[in-house]
Amino acid sequence: MVLVGRIPNPETILLNQDTGLRESYLVLPVTPPFQGPGVSALQAHVWKLKTTRKLMHFAWQCVSGCLATYQRLSYRHIGNEKGCPRCGGPEETINHLLFDCPPSRQIWALSPIPTSGHFFPRRSLFYNFDFLFWRGKEFGIGEDTLELFPWILWYIWKSRNRFYFENFKEPPQETLALALQEAFVWQKANMKEAADPEPLARSALLHSSRPRTSECQIDASWHSEDSLSGHGWVLVDQDRIIQLGLKSSRRSLSPLHAEIDSLLWAMECLISLGITTGAFASDCSDMISLLDNQDAWPTFAAEMASFRSLVCFFPSFSIRFLPRSSNTRADCLAKNARARNSLFSHVISSVPDWLSLAESLFPIS
Repeated sequence: MVLVGRIPNPETILLNQDTGLRESYLVLPVTPPFQGPGVSALQAHVWKLKTTRKLMHFAWQCVSGCLATYQRLSYRHIGNEKGCPRCGGPEETINHLLFDCPPSRQIWALSPIPTSGHFFPRRSLFYNFDFLFWRGKEFGIGEDTLELFPWILWYIWKSRNRFYFENFKEPPQETLALALQEAFVWQKANMKEAADPEPLARSALLHSSRPRTSECQIDASWHSEDSLSGHGWVLVDQDRIIQLGLKSSRRSLSPLHAEIDSLLWAMECLISLGITTGAFASDCSDMISLLDNQDAWPTFAAEMASFRSLVCFFPSFSIRFLPRSSNTRADCLAKNARARNSLFSHVISSVPDWLSLAESLFPIS
């Protein structure tokens, strides 16, 4: 019979034996299993994302803490800097880089994924990925919208590296546009092909003489002696401005290339804003002819491939000729964008303060 005696300290125990002797034993402490949050579920779900293998691996690196940010490099004794090179924050963590840095927050704010400081993004990397994987659906965000996030993360990372290695500050709108364009191209390539998709896209080019309820008017500004092209678009509803955008880019190959670039950028912006109106207007008759007969313009094959990947996101698409005298607002935006002589992009629901109302011919609301 074994009797348990008193325990002088928590590390030993005394047992009384039948012989009258006592034996002392060391107690081996048992640590209860850790019940804290784990990342294995996040890491496993990464490989189920509807994206490229490269972006799956990138997302896995983010969740696993393997992304080479300043804070992670410093933790591994590679360099002494911990601060964010873009905003000057005290630590460039993975979450700060992807979600909390001001340029990143601007990109998320412009993206189709709704953002709010209360539910997304937060200062927890694991929470943010949990939101993008699962919790976002509980807030009513569509699955198709959430599937865009791997490309957004990837282009945030590329934009950061371009700033660090090339000292080029890419506008958030341009970063988002590149991400969405890549996402749409990949999704289009992985969609089940319709019986005859290309004729369907071309047949949707209806040249109605009267605009629909809402219409996106576009224009471009190009000069052979300038290093930049200007692009502008205005989304109007019965002459009421809903949204407008202007940006400058490196000079296009020709004025017609600039016009097509304006159309593609306007389409990308509307898609990112969740606006699916497919009514466009332009004062460039050559561009409308090009869209009608794409095979006759082999020089624009790359642009037409981008156009076909974007047009499928509009339920219907039409473009009509608009006289130059009726397209003064988009023309003014494009000219002002080129005149600023710097790379930028700007999308807003009202006329910017720095744009002269008298010069731009915009009505004052």
